[in-house]
Amino acid sequence: MPPHEVDSHIPVADEQEAELVRRLEVALAQLPAAERTAVVAAIAYSGGSVGAAMELGVEVVDADAITRSGLQLLRAALDDLDAHGAPL
Repeated sequence: MPPHEVDSHIPVADEQEAELVRRLEVALAQLPAAERTAVVAAIAYSGGSVGAAMELGVEVVDADAITRSGLQLLRAALDDLDAHGAPL
């Protein structure tokens, strides 16, 4: 193969991961603002319910409920994938 083809080749695992990340970004973008903020603060930034509460300016118990709601919406948006991101 010519060098430019080798350099532009992406292994299958990387392609699958890139597609999974794209799907997750789309699903996150479609969440209501409060749920998106809560999920990102609690899960992506590892802040838990306290981090989500601080970002949202709500009580911890409410932030926990909003985070769980956001996670349920994400699961629904990605329900055609298994736990490893592979299509069912």
